[in-house]
Amino acid sequence: MSALLVLIGLLAALTAGLFAWVTLGTVAAIVVAVILLGLAFYAAATGLHVIRLGVLVISIVALFGSAGLGGYTAYGIYQALTDTDGPLDRPDPVALASARAKLDAIDAAAGFRIELFADELTALFLDELAGNDDSPLRGVELTVEDGEDGGQGRLTFIATFKSGSLTTEGAVSASLEFGGIKFEIIEASVGRFKLPGLASGAVEDLIETVADLNERLRRNDANLQTLELGDGRVLIVGTQGDGELLTADALLDQLRENAAALGEAVTPPQEVYGPGTVNSRQITGSSYYLALGDSLAAAVGVAEQRDGYVSRFHNQLQIRDGESYGLRNLGVSGETSGTLIRSGQLGLALDFIRDNDVSYITIDIGANDLFGHLGSDDCSPDLGTPGCQQRVEDTLVSYRANLDRILGDLQAATGGRATIIFLTAYNPFSLGFGSAIALEGQTDAIAERLNAVAADVASAHGVLVADGLAAMSGTAAVTTHMLEARPDIHPRAIGYDLLTGALVDALP
Repeated sequence: MSALLVLIGLLAALTAGLFAWVTLGTVAAIVVAVILLGLAFYAAATGLHVIRLGVLVISIVALFGSAGLGGYTAYGIYQALTDTDGPLDRPDPVALASARAKLDAIDAAAGFRIELFADELTALFLDELAGNDDSPLRGVELTVEDGEDGGQGRLTFIATFKSGSLTTEGAVSASLEFGGIKFEIIEASVGRFKLPGLASGAVEDLIETVADLNERLRRNDANLQTLELGDGRVLIVGTQGDGELLTADALLDQLRENAAALGEAVTPPQEVYGPGTVNSRQITGSSYYLALGDSLAAAVGVAEQRDGYVSRFHNQLQIRDGESYGLRNLGVSGETSGTLIRSGQLGLALDFIRDNDVSYITIDIGANDLFGHLGSDDCSPDLGTPGCQQRVEDTLVSYRANLDRILGDLQAATGGRATIIFLTAYNPFSLGFGSAIALEGQTDAIAERLNAVAADVASAHGVLVADGLAAMSGTAAVTTHMLEARPDIHPRAIGYDLLTGALVDALP
């Protein structure tokens, strides 16, 4: 009898404790389990038949009652999570149109700032639901709550299931991770049942599937640098590499006004290294030079790959070392430090390093993180405005974290066997006109701050630094396409030759 009491008491404590956990929380679960176990051991130790019988009845009721209620609820949750047939709530057309317009505005902007209010976020979620036949959710209503003591706020949600039997509600935190948004469930419940552990993860997957703002931003290669939740809205500030950098009228006017008068004032430098011998992005070899980066690595601005700095530097490495190196160029136009991690370029590089003997690695990244803000409303009137300076500060913080991840992963993958060189960003507004264009000095100062962060992170990881800023300083009028009818920040062949020189000079 004593052994039976203890066994049933143990089962009752486990079952009822689990039921209390998913309904009332951890503390309640512990209390229920301890009481039931205590009663079982007390009854087993006493010789009173009445007490034993009473505890046995209590244990059996607790066991089968909690099991029955838990099973019924579990079935209801399972049905709610798996039933994908049913009607959908429609988004508010005015809020949806407003949200879409804000998101569309980032398509052509290198630097963007958008505020999405709770009704707009709800409309976006519902619009995403309409195109997701596999979702069990019928509708979602979002609220943006303020954080405590001025801290980060959170999104709260109430969602209804198509099954009609249950609702789910809870709160979601949002933070930046490598230029994207990371959602995390703070609390969640289905009906009156809390969802700890894996169950809340299932709801988190649903919320992200339905509401993935990242997906829209990912399509724009967006790199987020500011994320704020509070005051009933979500504020997002960032850049995206495929946007139009030179959009500010004041900036363009300065370039046009000075181009005609000063276009002959800068003397083009002479090429030193010349085109590379490989006119493609890859060639096989027993040992490789691997290049990562943005449009500079991709040789945007010249007609052929052999005119870019990657092919030129590859040739110089072969001449210097007397070796025939293979080449793999992974550079992607428009890449930012965040998208280099998220879009797969870093993963491809790590895979390549694992499968091949890599002797040299170069990487240029960061210009699209920062210079995209110059055409924004905050920065176009004056780079010294508080709004513009805040953008710069936020960019440097996110850039440091992203670059630390990138260089750390590359160095770890090579095990110190490869020479890694980071090419710092040049200033496309350093035209060589001095005080004639005030923007030169201001943008030089910003580029120097970006490159100081890069140099600091590179030093921490034992990575060499090539000074792209100094190499191109005061020459952009003739080494880039900045003074053409449609200004373009990318280098001409002579510009890529100068960047090649910076890399050569950085070699040990």
